Amino acid sequence: MPTQLRTTLAVAVSLSGLFMASVAAAQTEPESTGRPVNSGFALQTSLVVTPLMLDGAVDGFPSFEGGLSFGYKYDRFVFGVGFDFTNWSESEDFTVTDPSTGNPVTGERTRRMYSFIVAPELQVAIARSKDLRAELFGAVSVGLGTWDSVTTTDPDPNPLPTPVDDELRLRVRWRAAPGVRYWVHPHVAMSLVTGISGNYRILDNGTDDEGETIGLTALYTQIGLLGVF
Repeated sequence: MPTQLRTTLAVAVSLSGLFMASVAAAQTEPESTGRPVNSGFALQTSLVVTPLMLDGAVDGFPSFEGGLSFGYKYDRFVFGVGFDFTNWSESEDFTVTDPSTGNPVTGERTRRMYSFIVAPELQVAIARSKDLRAELFGAVSVGLGTWDSVTTTDPDPNPLPTPVDDELRLRVRWRAAPGVRYWVHPHVAMSLVTGISGNYRILDNGTDDEGETIGLTALYTQIGLLGVF
């Protein structure tokens, strides 16, 4: 056999061997497409549905709270610090008689209430699918913040000096729940959580006989979007 032909056959056999080895490696290599990243900076946005708690009362319709948290993901753990803000208001018209003139006066009474809370949270994936895209996880958070309720009247029929406000208003909240999370992209996941939440509003003006605590324990539902980069 001519030397040139033998060289050509040897090259062809070598290339064929490399091609078959590549194909075999591709077939035996585990599929990793869509698997979440193992670690990175975590940003989560969420929408929470929970009963609305007012001054000493719970309304019969749910309220919606938006949440934003920053943290870090490592393997099956996600630790973050969340920030929640709620602002609620209602207005009503009223008519009173002006004591100086005896004429009726029509005005508007507006009541506003806001709440702000900072809550560290830990999420742990308890069980995961083989491709790591579907997760059953548990979430626990404890938060501390403030709240206030203000009523204004326009016009004010009996204007009085603004009192000095030295009362301490605290809001304490805890949450514990299981949840399901699915990674639609290696860096993005959607989640659904349903669990138990405890909310407490504490009013303390420094005296033992004027303090007040309002508490509410109820189910809540949270829809979240998590990004890890």
